Amino acid sequence: MIEYEKKGFFNIHTLLNKDSANISNSDNNHVYSQLISGNCSSPMFSYLLNMNKQNLNDYKSIMFYNESNLASLINEAREMEELIDGSTVFLSKANKKIKMHFSKTLELRHSTRSFVFENMDFSIFSNIMHFSFGISSRKLNFNDVQSTTRHYSSGGGLYPIDIYIYVNNVSGISKGIYKYQPYSNSLYPLNIDNVDAKSFFIGDNIDTQNMNFCVFFEYSINRNYLKYGELSLLNTFVELGGMSHNFDLVCHSMHYTTCPIAGFNKSSVEKFLFLDGVNDHIVFTNICGKE
Repeated sequence: MIEYEKKGFFNIHTLLNKDSANISNSDNNHVYSQLISGNCSSPMFSYLLNMNKQNLNDYKSIMFYNESNLASLINEAREMEELIDGSTVFLSKANKKIKMHFSKTLELRHSTRSFVFENMDFSIFSNIMHFSFGISSRKLNFNDVQSTTRHYSSGGGLYPIDIYIYVNNVSGISKGIYKYQPYSNSLYPLNIDNVDAKSFFIGDNIDTQNMNFCVFFEYSINRNYLKYGELSLLNTFVELGGMSHNFDLVCHSMHYTTCPIAGFNKSSVEKFLFLDGVNDHIVFTNICGKE
């Protein structure tokens, strides 16, 4: 018998549904034909069919954001969201350039689920965070407002995805959960006790014991829905893919390996991160370690 949970197919939060329109032919080949014929529904297929459908309020919101330069004003103020006190861990300034040739990095990139134990140097970790998710030196000026940019693209420059980090083996940083603060290039501890990294993922084929750290990508709907409406999710997934791939390439250029993981325990992770699971969602994870 297949152990579905260990294979990463199901977990305690998975909802299973049977499609009444396809009871006798319950496999994806037949379901697909029923979807195309319009005999049964799928949230994914419905989204695709309506992806280019926009209402008047969408146009009004997009025009308002663009004409008022609202994204730049929002980003100018987001630095004030960061928490700076005695517990803030400031990362070192990027003190070296990525020396590995880009084509070599592309060829070396691969996913790794098993690692060897090695304490990651603080400066290497700092460089990975900065070049993966941090603030770029490039600045843009819009109507006398200077806007910061990051090392990845974002729909409308709204940056709706925040980064949480589980630090496992990094020199100079205590094991635990942190929120990455890009403007100050720092980590803010969440002070969560008794975190079991094994509970992050489905199954037991992820080496959480020897990984150096794990990244949780958190999407806040309100950050881009107010401009893009139903187009927000598509923009967010495009941005998420860019962020995760950027992280992959930066880690490999620093001689570490990664593994993007979609099979994570969404509800339990959101709970210990104190996210409401309504406006704020964990939408993806990635891990980093030494192969």
